[in-house]
Amino acid sequence: MKKLFTTLCIIPLAFCISLAQHITHGPVTGALTANSARMYVRTDAAMPYTIEVSDHPNFSTLLSFPDSTLPELDNSRIITVSGLQPYTKYYYRVIIDGFEEERSGSFTTFPEEGTKGNYVLTTGSCQETSNMDVFDRMLELEPIMMLHTGDFTYPSYQMNQDYPENYTRAQESWRRRYNEDRMKDMLLYVPIDYVADDDDNYNGNCAHYRTGLTLDTSSGEVVNGFTLSPVPAHARENWFRSYVEYFPGYEMVDTSEGLYHSFKMGNAEFFFMDTRATASPAPEAYSYDSVANNWTFAPDTNHRIISVNQMNWLKNSLVASTADWKFLVGGVPFNKSLRRLINFGLAAQGFTFDLNGERGSGFRLAAGFSDYWAGYPHQQEELLNFLASNNIKDVISISGDTHHNVMDDGTNSGIPEMNASGLSVANLQLAYWIDYYGQQLGQPHVGDSLWNGGGNGVDNMNFNDAFGKIEIFEDDSVQLCIIDYEGTTISCMTIVNSTIASVDEAQSTSTKFDILVYPNPSDNLFTIKLPENYLLCGKEKCRITDIPGKLVSVIDLEKDKGANTFTVSVQSSPGIYLLDFNAGKNKVQKKLLVK
Repeated sequence: MKKLFTTLCIIPLAFCISLAQHITHGPVTGALTANSARMYVRTDAAMPYTIEVSDHPNFSTLLSFPDSTLPELDNSRIITVSGLQPYTKYYYRVIIDGFEEERSGSFTTFPEEGTKGNYVLTTGSCQETSNMDVFDRMLELEPIMMLHTGDFTYPSYQMNQDYPENYTRAQESWRRRYNEDRMKDMLLYVPIDYVADDDDNYNGNCAHYRTGLTLDTSSGEVVNGFTLSPVPAHARENWFRSYVEYFPGYEMVDTSEGLYHSFKMGNAEFFFMDTRATASPAPEAYSYDSVANNWTFAPDTNHRIISVNQMNWLKNSLVASTADWKFLVGGVPFNKSLRRLINFGLAAQGFTFDLNGERGSGFRLAAGFSDYWAGYPHQQEELLNFLASNNIKDVISISGDTHHNVMDDGTNSGIPEMNASGLSVANLQLAYWIDYYGQQLGQPHVGDSLWNGGGNGVDNMNFNDAFGKIEIFEDDSVQLCIIDYEGTTISCMTIVNSTIASVDEAQSTSTKFDILVYPNPSDNLFTIKLPENYLLCGKEKCRITDIPGKLVSVIDLEKDKGANTFTVSVQSSPGIYLLDFNAGKNKVQKKLLVK
């Protein structure tokens, strides 16, 4: 009897042990293509495992990829799953010791290169507080990928800021990233690509030197100046190595000098730039006059944010690209009008104020923007001139770092830009305070001079954590939206394909007649406005069709003479539709984007 009792106790124990969960971090999916993906897994000890992938949720048919986590890789492993079909949803699970691990998920492969369609991606950077609701909102959008533009947690806050000097701490930094609450669950379903940023490079502004601002003295007086200290070469090498070994990323162009790469998705191409690893230290652009106690900003032509090799790679890749949409993805804003803040800060360099929760001077404001593209004006103009001289259009910047979320359609930024950099931070009031102090000192409104696409604190008091949504509508347009952690859309702007925009402009000029459609894109309701005092069209003269020409609806409204505005509902699936207005010589066609 005692023997039987002992056996009954042992059996459940053995069963429980066999069902023990071994995955400690991951799975994390990256380097997505139309036919493959890379997947990171870490286990509690080095052991064999198998990733099973299927296009059926019940795994009735599957592909198996056996491998083993390795002790020399911190009990982790990145493997490639291949043989997949384009634009197909796949489910995956991890099998260890014959049992399925709890952490499983799904992803959708990219469409084939050149395929035009309706695609959604998300983006953001900077996460350091406990509020991680943004990742729940991202997951609701079912994006095909997240573009993370830096500060994927702050290991330098949680560990010593020189953590890359010790490779075991570099390994630990990746475990901390993959252990972020809520994000780790989102990553089971959303593939990711990641820009190396300042927190990854010795918590400095470039990988060769750590730069910073001289802090306030204990007396409360503000001291203007820089600190500059070299970064040990092995710390830089440790960071590059750890990125390659622990992040399931795309193949890098040249890991000897930086982490930059590109990938194609449908009719879009993404160029991930490393704006930190080879950037000239920001202090080199400044000079100090000890007699006048005055700083000036005068960078020379060798003051670069990316290396010559990386710039040549970027130029050649842009010229060769056949994509309808080209995205420059980097850790810092491209916006060329931020040079205005450098100049403004230096003009008020002796003025002390509290900005975005920090006490500082105008000098600190200027210096804080000097490691962005605007702080490297010669190379920024070089790139903009290259785009213009080679007629490279439909280029959009996606960036991070600033701890708020703002956009511009290119009027101020040089090229359209979404700067989404407030995923989970303590204060997102930067634009608000810049506007508040700036207008007191005669500066223009930030919505006119810096970010006309809106965002946190631009004509609003929404300072919630938020992320960026990128939605591609075939070759017609790209809609950029900033969405907060509650699901509220703070602002949106639509970038229309340059070819379509020029045709619309030519038609408007030649006919002197046009239709205003807004909002566009829309869920289904569009407001259509005709020129003043123009009689609305009658039956068979306002038609909405899909792209192949199938009739969706006919607008048949009887209005008094002079009426010119009405609302139309397009109750159809997301996509592109055509609104044809035909009244005598006045013929206009508009594309309606149903999202």
